[in-house]
Amino acid sequence: MGKVPVRLREVAYSLSPNHQYIMRGLFKDWGYKLSKKFHENWVSALTLVTPVAGTYWFAENYREKEKLHHRY
Repeated sequence: MGKVPVRLREVAYSLSPNHQYIMRGLFKDWGYKLSKKFHENWVSALTLVTPVAGTYWFAENYREKEKLHHRY
């Protein structure tokens, strides 16, 4: 038996250089997506933010006390 040649079809996809909305889908409903992510993960976010904010507040307060220590 001989080999039968098979015709291949090729489809090339490309964007037009005049196309204006390439990344529109990334920013669609971003407010809803952010609020949904926050509401689903608020415990994790609070667990991360609380120690970081507390450490920053403590360091700023300590630095301010050191700066004003010589005045009194």
